[in-house]
Amino acid sequence: MKSASNLRDKSAIRFPSLNNREKTVAVVVLAALLVGAWLPERINISTSPSLQHRVFFLSKTKSTIETGDYLVFRHEDTSFTQKGLQPANQQLIKQIGCSPGESLTQNDDKKYFCNQKYLGTALATDSTGRLLPTFQFIGPIPKNNYFMVGSNPRSFDSKYFGFIHAEEILYTALPLW
Repeated sequence: MKSASNLRDKSAIRFPSLNNREKTVAVVVLAALLVGAWLPERINISTSPSLQHRVFFLSKTKSTIETGDYLVFRHEDTSFTQKGLQPANQQLIKQIGCSPGESLTQNDDKKYFCNQKYLGTALATDSTGRLLPTFQFIGPIPKNNYFMVGSNPRSFDSKYFGFIHAEEILYTALPLW
């Protein structure tokens, strides 16, 4: 009669022994698979001509957001989504042009300034001739609100749809390229 230990030894699954190089390759492949599953959610490629950068790394919103930071957000203002200017619930990525407490002004020529620094000029119509809404505000930016801008003069940004609120921010975006 065979002993129980002999039966266990024969039925046990045996893995081949790996040398150091094979172990390194296995770890690298496993790490690449894990990063590959996580990374696509964190890389954003912008095809919009309204931004100077094209590739961004997304991260959770940091505790302090400053003028010049890039943000990914959803803006729920239906005044521009219903006019066909921007699909509803689309994520936008723009740069903060003016932060809470900073002074936003605009002149009669629809030129916007933050603390006297030029941000851009609102256009009257889009590229197809449709009238664009113009955001009207002069004074300090309210708490938890941000005035967002693009780097292209035709950027559809806060000049048209107004402030975004901190609750609308999805990610902070770090430009990679």
